[in-house]
Amino acid sequence: MKRDFLPSASTSRFLVALVLTLTAAQLVAFVFLHFSNRKIAMESVDAALEAGAQTFDYTAATRREFRRATSELIAKDYGLQNTVFTETNRATVESALFNQLARSGAELIVLTDLDNKVTARASVTGFLNERDEALDEQLGKLVAGIQENGRNMRTLLGGDGRLVLHSWVKVTMRAPVPVAHVYLAYRITPAGVAQFTRMTQLQMAFVSRSDEHDYTVHASTLPSTIPLADIELNERTRTPFSAADAEGAGYRVKVITLDDSAGYPISAIVAKPFAPVFSPFLKLEGLFAFSVLFSSCISVVAVKVVASRVVSPLEDVAQKDPLTRLANRRAFETQLLRAEQDEKKSRAGYAVMLMDLDKFKFVNDEYGHESGDVVLKEVAARIRKIIRASDTLARLGGDEFAILVRSDDEQTLTGIASAIVDVVRQPIALQQDVSVQVGTSIGIAFSPAHSRHGAEVMHRADLAMYAAKRRGGGFAIAERGTPAHA
Repeated sequence: MKRDFLPSASTSRFLVALVLTLTAAQLVAFVFLHFSNRKIAMESVDAALEAGAQTFDYTAATRREFRRATSELIAKDYGLQNTVFTETNRATVESALFNQLARSGAELIVLTDLDNKVTARASVTGFLNERDEALDEQLGKLVAGIQENGRNMRTLLGGDGRLVLHSWVKVTMRAPVPVAHVYLAYRITPAGVAQFTRMTQLQMAFVSRSDEHDYTVHASTLPSTIPLADIELNERTRTPFSAADAEGAGYRVKVITLDDSAGYPISAIVAKPFAPVFSPFLKLEGLFAFSVLFSSCISVVAVKVVASRVVSPLEDVAQKDPLTRLANRRAFETQLLRAEQDEKKSRAGYAVMLMDLDKFKFVNDEYGHESGDVVLKEVAARIRKIIRASDTLARLGGDEFAILVRSDDEQTLTGIASAIVDVVRQPIALQQDVSVQVGTSIGIAFSPAHSRHGAEVMHRADLAMYAAKRRGGGFAIAERGTPAHA
C-alpha cells in the first residue's frame, strides 16, 4: 500500500523556517569566516613559529648537555690525560686529541694551558690541522671568550675563505687541580638545519652579523632570495615579521638571538610559509559557500542523519584501532594526559609500557599481511586478558602496543610484563596446520620516578624497549636518573 509522507502545513512552515534560519546563520558565519580567516591564519603561523622556537630551544639545550657530558668524559680519559701530562712532543699530543674526535663528533678540538695559549689541536678538516702559529693565536683569542656554561656560538674563517659557524664546548682537565682547558667545536651544518625543518615543518637559517651590519648565512633551508634587511630590527623587538622571496611567496619570520657575547650576534631564523596555512582556509571558504546552497535543501534531513548515523560512528573511529578494536594512539595520549594530571593532583603514580613484536616482519614476509593481522589480533586478545580493567591497552601503529598502568609499583609492573612476554611467545595458529611464534620487547618507565611529564615517560619507556630489543627481547625498566623534565 502506497503511503503519502507529505508533511502538514505547520510542519512545512517549520521546515521552511528552519532551512531559512540555518541558511541565514550560515551566510552570517560565512561573512564572519571570510573576514576572520586572515587573522586566524596569521595567529596560526605565529603560534607555529613560537612552537618551533621552543622546540629549537629545547633541542639545542639537550644537544648542548649531551656534548658537554661527552666532553667531560674526554677530559677525564686516562690515556689522553697521561699523554697531555707527560708528553712534550706536540705531534704526539695532537694524535691523541685526533683520536677523540670520532668519539665526540666534533670538527675541532683545541688544548690550551690555563692562560688559553694553544698547546695542541686536531681536526677532521685539513686546513685546521696545518701547523700555523697565526692560526694558533687566532684560536687562542677565540677560545678565550668561551664560557663553560653558555651557547658559545663563534665564527671562524674556513679554508675556502668563508666563515663557518661552530658551537663550542669548554671543559677543564684536572690532575686533580686544573692544568689545561679542552675546547671542542661542533660545526653547524646544512644537514642539521634540514633535520630541524623535517621535524617542525619550519624553514630555518643560522646567520651572523658583522660589525659592518652585513649578514652571513651559514646553514639554511630558507630560499636564498628572502631579504634579511629586517633581521637587525627584529633582533631587538623579537616580534615576528613578514617577508617575501623573489617569486612573491610570503613567509612569517621570527629571529632568535643565540649568542652575542663575541661582539657580533649569532641568530637563528625560523620561517613559516603562508601558502600551506592560508590554502586550507581558502578551501574552507569555498566549501562553506557551497554548503550554504547545498544545506538549504537538505538541512532538516542532515540534522537527523548526522546526529544518529555520523557523530556516534565517527567518535568510535576516532578512538579505536580498526583492526584490533583497542584504543588508538589518540585515545592513549588522552588517557596519558589524564594520568599526568591525576599524578600532579593526587600523587597517584602510573607507568607506561611500550612494546613491539619480535619476528613480526618475518610473519608478514613469509605468510602475508593477512596472517600478520591475525597475529596482531591474537596478541591484542591475549594481552587484554592479563591487564586490569583500570589499565589502558592501545595499538599505536604497526606492531607497536602501549599499556598505561595506573600504578608505579615495580613488582606489579614486572609481573605484568613477565606474563605478557610468556603469553605472547605461545604459538599462534594461522591455518589448520600452520602456526607461528613471535616474541615481544617491552620497555617500562614510571611517573614520577622517571618524570612527571607523560611525553618524557613515553620517551624513557621507548629507550628501555630498544634496550630490551638489543638484549634479544623480554622487558627492561628505564634507567633511573634525573628526568629531562623534572
